[in-house]
Amino acid sequence: MMFLYLLSAFAITAISLLGLNPVAVKVGLVDIPGGRKTHLSATPLVGGLGIFLGITCISIAMPGVSTEFAPLLSLSALILLIGTVDDAKELTPLIRTLGHSLVALTMAVIVGVEVRSLGPIITDNTTNLDILTVPITVFATVGVINAINMTDGVDGLTGGLAIVTLSFISAFAFYSGQVITGSFCLIIISSLTAFLSLNFRQPWRKRALVYLGDAGSTTLGFMLAWLLITSTQGINPNFAPVYALWFLAVPLFDAVNLLIKRPLQGRSPFAPGNDHLHHMLLSRGFSAKQVVLMLVSTAIALGGIGCIGSLLGASQSLMFQLFVVLFSFYFCLSGRIKKIPTH
Repeated sequence: MMFLYLLSAFAITAISLLGLNPVAVKVGLVDIPGGRKTHLSATPLVGGLGIFLGITCISIAMPGVSTEFAPLLSLSALILLIGTVDDAKELTPLIRTLGHSLVALTMAVIVGVEVRSLGPIITDNTTNLDILTVPITVFATVGVINAINMTDGVDGLTGGLAIVTLSFISAFAFYSGQVITGSFCLIIISSLTAFLSLNFRQPWRKRALVYLGDAGSTTLGFMLAWLLITSTQGINPNFAPVYALWFLAVPLFDAVNLLIKRPLQGRSPFAPGNDHLHHMLLSRGFSAKQVVLMLVSTAIALGGIGCIGSLLGASQSLMFQLFVVLFSFYFCLSGRIKKIPTH
């Protein structure tokens, strides 16, 4: 029965995307080539909407899923709306961040999905946030939204990285007996797979038929933030908070790196640019497919380290220190990756 639900999620998403494409072209919801954008033709920005339709339709049909994840789907619809307006009108970073923050605040205060504890990541004692719970929750949620959004620069990359994170969340959910959460993650993965079938370049198709757009990448980021928070908090979490870092390592590495370096260069950390890791790899002569393969493989490897650490009961403070060491190495290395000048 589960296979039928997943197949339906794939089919609904694919049909929705194909049906929305001509509508997007007609209303002007397309990504126009030029500037930093290297594609050659206007491409519909309806990936997020198609994925959301696939996820929502199947979630409503599955027993238990619609009840547990109705608040997530409702707030995700708001993120999707903000992103769609952003795709059409290009909102300022301040307005976009304010909108995301308000949704995250609603998630924490009204729904009760909060980061209450970071676990024993500094010492052997658990780090409880207390009065900092809501601010940290909002900050972390907006951070994950932006981290996922920042990976949306190469066909298939954002979807691939999201699938990696969702796979780890799903595996631990099933392992912990949280069947509904695990099933919901699989629904998202199935919808993402349908999107990737139209987004990722194929030998018989040299360009993407549809893009995620800010609507899609930010909605995915919000869903991942929600699932990571609910999986790491409470009396019996599916995995410790530190492993959320490992399961989302590649987007976090890139986002935090630029969050530090851009202000030092007198630039906004949220401004668009071609200084992301995937841009640097492309400039070194790697193809789009090679970049996606390298970064997704890296995400799997880093998530695997976290998975092994969790299953072996490794010290959470040690795993946090190792994560910081690896990020520091990447931070120093990224400064040495220079773009090859083009003539």
